[in-house]
Amino acid sequence: MPDFGRIPSLSLGQRMLRQVLLVAGGASLLFGLLFLALYRDQLAREKAAASEQINQLLRVALENAMLKRDVPGLREIVARMGSLPGIRDVMILAPAGEVRFASRPENLGRHHPELARAGAGNRFVDAPDGGEILRAINPVPNQAQCVACHGPLEKNPINGVLVVDYRADTLRSDAWRSAALFALAGAVVLALTLLSLWRLLRQRVVRPLAELDATARALSAGDVALRARVAGTDEPARLAASFNRMADSLVEQIALAETQQAYLQELLDSLPDGVRVIRQSDLRIVAVNRAYCAQMQVSEGEALGQHCYASSHQREAPCPATLVVCPAAELTAPGAALKCRHRHRTAAGKEFPVEVHAVLIERRHGDATERLIVESTSDLSHVARLSQEQRLSELGLLAAGIAHEIHNPLGSIRLAVEGLLRSLHHGTADPARLAAYLEMVNAEIDRCTGVTQRLLLLSRLPQQQAQIVPLNPAVGDTLQLLEYDAGSHRITQHVALDPAQPRILGDDSDLRMLILNLVQNAHHAMPAGGDLHVSTSVEGASAVIAVRDAGTGIPPEKIGRIFDPFFSDRADGEGGTGLGLTICRSIVERYGGRIEVDSTPGRGTLFRVVFPLVDGG
Repeated sequence: MPDFGRIPSLSLGQRMLRQVLLVAGGASLLFGLLFLALYRDQLAREKAAASEQINQLLRVALENAMLKRDVPGLREIVARMGSLPGIRDVMILAPAGEVRFASRPENLGRHHPELARAGAGNRFVDAPDGGEILRAINPVPNQAQCVACHGPLEKNPINGVLVVDYRADTLRSDAWRSAALFALAGAVVLALTLLSLWRLLRQRVVRPLAELDATARALSAGDVALRARVAGTDEPARLAASFNRMADSLVEQIALAETQQAYLQELLDSLPDGVRVIRQSDLRIVAVNRAYCAQMQVSEGEALGQHCYASSHQREAPCPATLVVCPAAELTAPGAALKCRHRHRTAAGKEFPVEVHAVLIERRHGDATERLIVESTSDLSHVARLSQEQRLSELGLLAAGIAHEIHNPLGSIRLAVEGLLRSLHHGTADPARLAAYLEMVNAEIDRCTGVTQRLLLLSRLPQQQAQIVPLNPAVGDTLQLLEYDAGSHRITQHVALDPAQPRILGDDSDLRMLILNLVQNAHHAMPAGGDLHVSTSVEGASAVIAVRDAGTGIPPEKIGRIFDPFFSDRADGEGGTGLGLTICRSIVERYGGRIEVDSTPGRGTLFRVVFPLVDGG
């Protein structure tokens, strides 16, 4: 429905033109009023000067008439003066204020003591019948030849007061006529100035900004090849050039982010365990990997958007919370994780046991926040397979933590890109702010790349021949991958790496898998949290890796069985595969080393892995 009360927004050119009109019009009005006042004052001064000359002549004529005692001649002079153009009235007052002579008979005999006391001068006053008059007051001084009639000079300094009233109406009309002519000339000058200014602004500011806005809109709509036209070297041209550089960098960063997103999806697809991401609000699947689709015998398109209970349990309603441990119902705080076992049912009706590792994360989308459940599903029917399958299964357990580590940088990248697009849409792009956004995107991409590189080193196939491997990077990288898992279990990891940089003869991937299993076992031994200490050192001709936990310890009757296949007695009460330490001993013995264990129930366990040190390592 149209909003008829809404005032349409003005363009930049219209706002600039309106502002210039307001400022220029106000300035013209102010200068016009000032000119009117000054011009009127100037006319008044000129009129007063003229009246002063006339008054002097009139006073001389009157004084001669009075000296000759020519009273009729004096009356005639006053009457003639009153009939002159521009003169309204002429009066001669006695020293006390009585009107003795007047050009208007009705004024004879009236008393105006205030005029007798006013003193000489010219001033504008209101006329009795309306209007305005210029009143000139000139006292007639007593002279020696007048003493016989008017008394001594000391007692009677003046013989009378000459008052001449001039019409002031012509002053006002002349002032308004001059002001009108001035305003007309100013309006012409103002119009020409505004026309020139508007054409200049339109050509050099408004039109380039409009073209830049159109380019920004096309860029946000997906036309990444379009660029702004750069014409000249002024500020709008430099802004267009900066916009083009920003657009090139933005397109490059977006393409890099999309490539990284595709790479991460490929990385998830390479995991042997099924991974799916569930939106907690409506229990719909928003992301899956290839292994999950293979487990459920569906395509990616069929899995995405489906309810989790329909996808994995073939149910029409959510799973009963009293019968099934549901991660979507159990996990309530971001970062919380759990492990449970289910029986999944494929689309064809085949059931198989699975172990589910789930974690709850939060994702910001614009101003909204949504919660996601990341599930890593292991098919327990293949749990007895060793070698590389077991290796990749251990990586599957890291999927929730890895997803969290990857998701946060991607969320920051999305916020930065949305901020950039929003500023482009609104036309408020600031080069400094855009540069800060792009630097943040670049840093977050480096962070994602570091996580994936560490994961790739851990998951690649072992080499056929042993190579020289440094211990410190393998230990440090693996503990960083497990940092999220440690934090979720309230475990603090302490790392002490030997500055001598010990090296052994082995395989980097096998070494990382060895450290991964030992550290994960230490996490399981501390269900209530605690401190974990991992170190590397050189002891004579040997390189040593030590993993010490503060967990429940291993009872003496069980310590001889911990390296047996399928033996599992985890302190956190969860059922394990019983293959982790078996694989560890196999790796250590393969490269000529040994593994030692020292445990005290209730105080913790120490695992020491000793390898022959490479000469010069």
